[in-house]
Amino acid sequence: MLGGVPPYGCREVLILQSALASCDPADLRDTRRACVAAGMRVSVVSLSAEMYAASKLAQETGGWYSVALSEPHLDELIMAHAPPPPALAAAATPSLVQMGFPQRAPVAAPTYFCAGEAGEFVCPRCKGRVKELPGECLVCRLTLVSSPHLARSYHHLFPVAPFCEVPPEALQATPAGALRRCFGCAAALRGGEEGVVLSCGACVNRFCFACDAFIHETLHNCPGCLCGEG
Repeated sequence: MLGGVPPYGCREVLILQSALASCDPADLRDTRRACVAAGMRVSVVSLSAEMYAASKLAQETGGWYSVALSEPHLDELIMAHAPPPPALAAAATPSLVQMGFPQRAPVAAPTYFCAGEAGEFVCPRCKGRVKELPGECLVCRLTLVSSPHLARSYHHLFPVAPFCEVPPEALQATPAGALRRCFGCAAALRGGEEGVVLSCGACVNRFCFACDAFIHETLHNCPGCLCGEG
C-alpha cells in the first residue's frame, strides 16, 4: 500500500498491539527484509509485554518499540509519534518537486468542470480548474498547494523561537503606544498579575499569553516578522 509513496515521502507504519503472539501467512523474516528494502520505518507500541518479532522488526527498520506502563504513558507514547520523524538516509537525497500555487476564482459560468463538478481554483500552468487543495491538476498533473499548506508541512523544521517574557517594570516604563498593546489581538498589555507579556526576539513586538500560544501551537509564524514591523 505504501509502494506509491515518492522517495521524498515517509513510508512509516505505527502498530498498536496487545497480543503476545502473532499468526502470519508467511515467514516474518521475509517480511522484515521486504520492509527494509522498501525503506519503511515500522514502530510498535505494545499494551502488554514485549514481543521479540515485533521488537526485531522495529529495530531493523529504524523504528521505535515501546511498552506502555499505564494509560497516561500510552497517550505519551502515541503522541511522541505525532511530530514527523527524521528522514531515513535512503530518502534524504535532495530532490525538487514542482508545485503550483493556484488562485481562487469562483465559477461565473457553467463552462469549467472538475470530475463533473465546477472547481474554484485555477491551475497556474494550464488554467484548468480543481475543486480543492491540496491536490493535483487533472489536466497537466501539477501538484497544487496553498502557501498555508506548505508552511504547515515544514514548520517542525523551522519552529518559531520562544518569546521572552517582558518584566512588568519594563512594560510600565514603555510610553503609551504600539508596544503597550498586543501586536496580535490589539488588547491592552498590563503585565504583572493581570497577564504575562512576551516579546519576539526578532521583531521586538509584544504579545499577550493567548496570542503567544496561538503563534507557537497553531500559526507557526510570527505576525510581526511576516509584516516586517519591528
